[in-house]
Amino acid sequence: MAKKTKQAKSAIPYLQRLAEDDYIQGHLRNAAGRLREASARARRKRGRAVEDKKLYANLSEAATSIRKAASRLQRKPKPKRRGRKVAAAAVAASGAALLWRRKATGQADYAVEGAGQSYAPAASSAGDGAGQETPSAEPPSESTGN
Repeated sequence: MAKKTKQAKSAIPYLQRLAEDDYIQGHLRNAAGRLREASARARRKRGRAVEDKKLYANLSEAATSIRKAASRLQRKPKPKRRGRKVAAAAVAASGAALLWRRKATGQADYAVEGAGQSYAPAASSAGDGAGQETPSAEPPSESTGN
């Protein structure tokens, strides 16, 4: 009795996949249709059914559909990847907390580099404006003629 209940319990995941997976159901439907066509054709042709190419094509397609459905049924379902979602939520929450903390303390959202310094673009090497000096951030020193 225990052996039968163990077998019944082991069949449950397969039956659930069979009931839920449209891919498996489609292949089984296709296989049933092809077997039905092959059976009707064999009844009509009787002795000449052995030479019938359409009959063999139907049987071959039915066998292929059954094989595809069976291989899909035997595969274990893909595990849900919850770790990625948790990591993304943690990053988003920490970013929001950081922004909230900066707003509360009155800090700027970004660091300003070189505040108070004048900026002049460097001369290009293409020749336009060649020979022009770029002002430095340091004030010019006064040189004495001594």
